[in-house]
Amino acid sequence: MKKLFWILVAALSLAACSPQVYPLYLDVRQPSDAGLTLVGKTASIVYMDGANGVDSLFDRHSASALARALEADYFGGEEVIGLSRIATPDSIGVDLMHTLVMETGGDVIFLLSTSLGEPALGKNEESDVRNCVDSAFLCPVIVPVNTNLYVYDSMGNDEVKKYKGNASIKSKVYNSGMLTEDALKALTLRSLSSEAEVVGERIAHRFESNWSTESFSFYYFDDYSSESWFSALQHAADGHFVKAIQGWEAMVKEGTAMKRACACFNIAQAFYLLGDYSISSRWLDEADKLENLNQSQALRKRLAQHLEK
Repeated sequence: MKKLFWILVAALSLAACSPQVYPLYLDVRQPSDAGLTLVGKTASIVYMDGANGVDSLFDRHSASALARALEADYFGGEEVIGLSRIATPDSIGVDLMHTLVMETGGDVIFLLSTSLGEPALGKNEESDVRNCVDSAFLCPVIVPVNTNLYVYDSMGNDEVKKYKGNASIKSKVYNSGMLTEDALKALTLRSLSSEAEVVGERIAHRFESNWSTESFSFYYFDDYSSESWFSALQHAADGHFVKAIQGWEAMVKEGTAMKRACACFNIAQAFYLLGDYSISSRWLDEADKLENLNQSQALRKRLAQHLEK
């Protein structure tokens, strides 16, 4: 009986020192509908001077809305995408994009040009607003919009992709009721800032990330150090991968080779989820140097899909 008792104690001790696998189902960023991703890249939006100042004003508002949407998706809302304006070039190709990359510092260039058509005016009728003579009348209008967007990714193929779009903007313009038709059309074109922002947001949809839910396995230890492991796992489950990495980094130089390998693997997986594939690969190499972990090959395959591109 004594011999069996000590065998059971030894088995339980060994289990406590062995890593456990904790599966997490996480949303993973995928390329946009356009096949582009801004993960690990900088971006700049450049709009061209139109045939008149009205087109340029519309483009500025569209470009600002496009920048905000991409910043919200890729950069946590931080204002990091630069906006600039250039004169309409004679031609748009790779050479121009190389110049814009150098001038703006953006890895990805969005070059925007919009042309507003002549507004179609509806019936100008008295409005419900009575506190201002310039708002006494309200005129429904329809404005055709043609948009050209040129996109260049300096970290991808050396090519310029062009996207064309057209739409009809419906709006209403307050006025005094005493303007000529031409003056009312000019007022309409100057008052389309909110509609321009809608156009920018629509453009952004093509370049915003798609997401898929996938299973990822992380290692942990159910022993005296379990609190630290579970704390890092909780950060990962909440999507706070930087905090999770910081927790596992503290374990890299402590404990057995198995524990250090598991910490390295978890860090590698967290960097993968952050989109830092090269750093993820380096941490996975460190894990493999220490131990042959069962989950390593699955992460290798995931990394290969990105690093080979």
